[in-house]
Amino acid sequence: GQSYEETLTRLAAILAKHFADTRIVGTDIRDSLMQALASYVCYPHSLRAVERIPEDQRIAMVRNLLAPYEQRPWAQTNWILVRLWRGCGFGYRYTRLPHLLKTKPEDANLPSLQKPCPSTLLQQHMADLLRQGPDVAPSFLNSVLNQLNWAFSEFIGMIQEIQQAAERLERNFVDSRQLKVCATCFDLSVSLLRVLEMTITLVPEIFLDWTQPTSEMLLRRLAQLLNQVLNRVTAERNLFDRVVTLRLPGLESVDHYPILVAVTGILVRLLVHGQASETERATSVLLADPCFQLRSICYLLGQPEPPAPGTVLPAPDRKRFSLQSYTDYISAEELAQVEQMLTHLTFASAQAAAASLPTSEEDLCPICYAHPISAVFQPCGHKSCKACINQHLMNNKDCFFCKATIVSVEDWDKAANTSTTSSAA
Repeated sequence: GQSYEETLTRLAAILAKHFADTRIVGTDIRDSLMQALASYVCYPHSLRAVERIPEDQRIAMVRNLLAPYEQRPWAQTNWILVRLWRGCGFGYRYTRLPHLLKTKPEDANLPSLQKPCPSTLLQQHMADLLRQGPDVAPSFLNSVLNQLNWAFSEFIGMIQEIQQAAERLERNFVDSRQLKVCATCFDLSVSLLRVLEMTITLVPEIFLDWTQPTSEMLLRRLAQLLNQVLNRVTAERNLFDRVVTLRLPGLESVDHYPILVAVTGILVRLLVHGQASETERATSVLLADPCFQLRSICYLLGQPEPPAPGTVLPAPDRKRFSLQSYTDYISAEELAQVEQMLTHLTFASAQAAAASLPTSEEDLCPICYAHPISAVFQPCGHKSCKACINQHLMNNKDCFFCKATIVSVEDWDKAANTSTTSSAA
């Protein structure tokens, strides 16, 4: 009874207070505390104990979870945030992945195999903290986007090597350590996407309220990464398909379902749930990204190409991936939202194609040749499109062309031919 609950709560208070304590020098002790907190939030009774500790301690704990990921071990804390969300996201009520249901887990008591038990209380603290200062949300989200870019790129690089090794050799020669690292990069990509889904559901204005100075840039970065993930996972007869089909021991978690539902959750939140002005912003940013392909969105519903306007979607071919096949995992309401999103994007891309008149060569971005020039760098005055310069500035502050340090980037409009610092509506 009582004393057990009290003990759990006292232990929760210790873990919450010290898991990110910079005074603890021993990495092993810090890791153990973080590991313990990560397990603590997986079980309903111990999660409730965390919710019972005094409010200021809970808020301090969540603030530590939201510290930028660059200078610290972030994988565990990201996993903690994911556990607080799991059970709330799109198609995210599962304990085991669909394709693993027939296999028996080695140990059903593992923290990772517990039924989802989200914490709306701790989610609320997260939302409040992200709304607080002008810096909390951008520094946290930029770090999450950086790590997603890193984890997914590593994963793609590794499956290329694994695929080559598997084709060349007997399957059992693929290095098991490499497979483990590869699976970890995949799992990290999925859990980073889920933290982005949680953020955009709880605090959509971080990406969609463009009176905030960083929103547009965060939304562009997010769109770019979502398109990259979609393109890699949905391309016809692609590398991802081939590696999934091999079903190598150690790569069990690598499958279309977890990563595509995580991306879909973010897209649906951006394109279906928002107010009209937000949907419009999100749509224009998504379509403006050179990597956007409507075909990738069709793929989610098992369609080889976009449906004709006003027609009912044909039933997907059984051999193709489709979210419609996962009726135990995805609700009818969620599926309807994906269909609505596909209809919306099909219409919007047709409109965009009709509106974009061919631009003369000298008005095109000299880096990608896909977009008109829309940004001018100060002080050197060189130009590119916003997508290219935003991508470039993530890792590098020098001008593409003359290597001068870029101090600021301003909007460029050829018609007005005067640069304005205000962001274009």
